[in-house]
Amino acid sequence: MSAERPLFPEPLGEAEHQTLLEWIRRAYGLYGSWQTLWLNGKPLGRLSPQWAAQVVKDWHGEVNENADGIALNADSWLALGDGLQHLAFEWKRLGLLHGWRDERFDVCDSDGSVLFALERAAFRPLGLLSHAVHLNGLTYQDGAWRFWIGRRSPHKAVDPDKLDNLVGGGISSGEDITAAMLRESEEEAGLTAQQLSGLTLCNRMHSLRPVARGLHNEILHIFDVILPSEVRPENLDGEVAGFELFTPAQIVAVMAEGAMMPDAQLVTLDAFRRYGLLRPEHELTRLLQEMSRPVSAA
Repeated sequence: MSAERPLFPEPLGEAEHQTLLEWIRRAYGLYGSWQTLWLNGKPLGRLSPQWAAQVVKDWHGEVNENADGIALNADSWLALGDGLQHLAFEWKRLGLLHGWRDERFDVCDSDGSVLFALERAAFRPLGLLSHAVHLNGLTYQDGAWRFWIGRRSPHKAVDPDKLDNLVGGGISSGEDITAAMLRESEEEAGLTAQQLSGLTLCNRMHSLRPVARGLHNEILHIFDVILPSEVRPENLDGEVAGFELFTPAQIVAVMAEGAMMPDAQLVTLDAFRRYGLLRPEHELTRLLQEMSRPVSAA
């Protein structure tokens, strides 16, 4: 390895900057018609017209509709969480809710305090804020820095067969951010805690984009790792079809083709920004910085 920190000789060209800028403008933002979902008085989610009607129809407890949105109330956060879990299970039974994982994510307030846990498949329909970890993997080979890029299994419920970061996955209920990163790294890429001993949190980004199942509303906790050239990632859990090394130019090409999953593309562009591949004064860099959140935040 020629350096401890990746160094690239020059930033991407103007045409590449513009292509990526147009993509990020199309892909991200809260566009369309949405209603705020209030839970016990807190604005915690966003509902499309379809899911708003479904919630009003199927919620078994107290529900109020007004100009501020749709409000669900229960005697406690535990009771409200149980009610939403039951609602989600009913939607699954009726064939309305897909991608059931039997895995729960934490629903938190604006201060990061956990209110209750809920099946992860319900987060997009309800527009609730989830958290995920992503790992940019870099290595120095043949005189140049390259990125390890994974290809998602064709059997994945979300973005099957798309290109991905070296590692990415949701943070389960009660799980620490670093613990989640280490777990996902072992499962998805066969990387040990020793190989990731220098792992540091580089950035957080807020991913907000409409999707087929509702609203993807997620904080991406971004880590980078520099791997020795002899290390080859190897998937252990069947969720990744394989890994390849890409130069930045090759990554931009597949991004332009729409071959990379959106959040993986966003996380990779964040690494591009931090390693000098994006011009600081460009609108693309400004938008990426606007989507960033303080690393010290919960």
